[in-house]
Amino acid sequence: MIRENINQLIEEITRDHQPDDIYQAKKDYQKISGEIFEDDKSYESRMGSFLEWYTFDRVHPETALTPLQHYLQGTSITPESRELAEAISKSIHGLFIAKKIKSDHVIVVDIMDNERYQVLENQGSIFFNSDDLFEGRLIPYRDQYYFTDHFCYHPKPTAGFILSKVKNLKANEKEALATEKRLQKSLVSPQKSLKKTIEKLEKLEKLNGKLANTTKEKKIQSLKEDIAKLDNEKIRLEAQILDIENQLNVLRTKIIQGEHKQNRFAFIRKLSYMSLKWERSRQIDVRDIYQD
Repeated sequence: MIRENINQLIEEITRDHQPDDIYQAKKDYQKISGEIFEDDKSYESRMGSFLEWYTFDRVHPETALTPLQHYLQGTSITPESRELAEAISKSIHGLFIAKKIKSDHVIVVDIMDNERYQVLENQGSIFFNSDDLFEGRLIPYRDQYYFTDHFCYHPKPTAGFILSKVKNLKANEKEALATEKRLQKSLVSPQKSLKKTIEKLEKLEKLNGKLANTTKEKKIQSLKEDIAKLDNEKIRLEAQILDIENQLNVLRTKIIQGEHKQNRFAFIRKLSYMSLKWERSRQIDVRDIYQD
């Protein structure tokens, strides 16, 4: 049922989009995924994967929004559609290995992040065999995970090649993730110091207020000097924290959510093209297709 709702939502979101924009997006997509034809066995699934990408992930060059994000800005969305759209915005598109197949669910591992998921699925034995390696998209919805309709399967003999490429990809991401961790750690000390500074400042300001109408001029002057020092320290710490937070924001936006995400997408699409070539050329050893 949820997959039907997802497909209906895709149709609703893309209904008013310009055909020229969808056509250009398809050309961009097929540059790395390979051109698909109607007589390809996986044509419908691959077109479905393209529409998912176009709707959920493809950022429009003019609006800097995906169609899904633009849709969520609307004010006439039903609560049910908004709930599903927000769930889809948190979807996980990746490469998975099927570990356990039960009557009502499957256990899969995301090989990019080494995360394990239990996915609600009563057709698992139809879709998967144990240790199948495939591209898919997970939707976290109402405390459960669900697949969308479209998968791209990779032959088991290619697992070694794919896992080695994932390892290289992760190694390239390691430096940025280490920097993120270091910046997060460097925030702790100034944040604690700022909290203590604000507490001291508030106490001195209260005391200064009580002495404001007294004749204790020396005490008042000393308090004002202490308050001024704490104000300066507060400004310094706030500037330091803001600088670290800006560094984190740039790192996450441009590198982790930008370059890393694009590199993963390009890798997954490259594998999809290899799968397409294998589909069209079954007489060729698959290991001659899945290679650099």
